[in-house]
Amino acid sequence: MIAPALLEQALSLDAADKAEFIGIVLDSFDAPDPSDNDLDSLSEAILRSEELKSGAVKGLTQEEFWRNLRRG
Repeated sequence: MIAPALLEQALSLDAADKAEFIGIVLDSFDAPDPSDNDLDSLSEAILRSEELKSGAVKGLTQEEFWRNLRRG
């Protein structure tokens, strides 16, 4: 059972700190279940978020996103 104080602190973190916290918790598992694609998706999301924050990549505007989507 999660201690209420710990849960309250975790939920009060900003998005970047929550992502870092989640990454640390996920890394603490012995070995991921190879059939669990959610872990891969979360890891990818965290990586991409860090790339955006660092400026390594530039995000699309909403207009660019829709234009690229329509092009296929």
